[in-house]
Amino acid sequence: MLRSTEFLRAVIVFGIVSFVAGAQAPYVKITYSVAPAELTLWAQLHEPLSSADIAKVNSELFAKGNKKAAWELGLAYMQDLGVPQDFPKAEQMFQIGAVDADQKGMVGMFYAQGYFPRDLNAVERWYVAAGRPQDYFELAETFKAAGQADKSASPYYYSKATNIYLALLNKTGQPEIRRAQLELGNFVIDGIYSAGSDAKGRAQNLEWARMIAQELLGQKEFGIALDYRSGREDLAPDQTMWLHYCKRAAAYDMDHAQHFYVEALNEGQVRDLSGFDAVAWTRLNAQKSFQEISLLKAMTSSMTAEQRAGAEDAFQSLIKTRTKYGAYYVQDDPLRDPSPTALAAMDQSDPDVQMREAFNKEEAAKDDGQVYQNVLAVYRNVRNHSH
Repeated sequence: MLRSTEFLRAVIVFGIVSFVAGAQAPYVKITYSVAPAELTLWAQLHEPLSSADIAKVNSELFAKGNKKAAWELGLAYMQDLGVPQDFPKAEQMFQIGAVDADQKGMVGMFYAQGYFPRDLNAVERWYVAAGRPQDYFELAETFKAAGQADKSASPYYYSKATNIYLALLNKTGQPEIRRAQLELGNFVIDGIYSAGSDAKGRAQNLEWARMIAQELLGQKEFGIALDYRSGREDLAPDQTMWLHYCKRAAAYDMDHAQHFYVEALNEGQVRDLSGFDAVAWTRLNAQKSFQEISLLKAMTSSMTAEQRAGAEDAFQSLIKTRTKYGAYYVQDDPLRDPSPTALAAMDQSDPDVQMREAFNKEEAAKDDGQVYQNVLAVYRNVRNHSH
């Protein structure tokens, strides 16, 4: 069994695969079990039930208008569970039995991931019917994958994916905003999309390209942090190095790293420089992770008005830090505000240093095409860096 840190690292590595060069993560096709919509007297007398028994019960319940039975029959017809596989029949049952957004989104996923014969129109129909930001994001991912698979039609599919990603940017408070920005960063780096060639467009392009480069670099560095935290055969646990890489990954907006950095703050392992750093970092993470919202509420529910004002100042300081320095560097991070001489003296092969130098050039890149291409190349190289 994997230890918690090992499992988390496995999740992170899997996430890296999904973002590198805009690739869609592989999926594992599983069997979705079926069950009686209701346990009828017949079903109770004949337990345990075979797939054929379950299909019989659900067919009888469906004949009486039971929509849950229609859902179960859709799963059965789709997967050859107790009834012969029949995709049109499965679609018919799902049309009746998929009554909420979760179920409609699942049917969209069934079409997208090959449970049904390939049908992008059906993928779009079901994800749009589900209608949530996460459904639209998955629809965009499906179009992106279609563009990668069919080069002759890639402009069409990439355009559809891009339009969805751009629309998602307006979904205030939803984690899909950041996911869409990351995918747009991939598209900018790969020459699939550009926000424009004027100063405003270049600035937007570089921001998104920097985000995806930082995301992947942060994931890799958090993996290193986990190695130092738990140790491994060739590496002894090292609290100092764990915190170093955790803070650097947190600077790059890495969700898990920010969560563990808050833990370190609460445990007194790092200095709370504002007095409200834990609240500020949790609030930042809550914008991307719904799980952090309850933690934020617990931390702030008993605050006084003065304390809330202090926490707000700490949070706004974090936001300004990213705007000014390109990442959420803590105050004692040498990359936060180094002099040109100090930055030039750092290891120039270090991707963290490369990212910091590229950010310093973003302002000039708005009006200089060559500088723009140079900065974009740095973000491309960091994104594609495999070590």
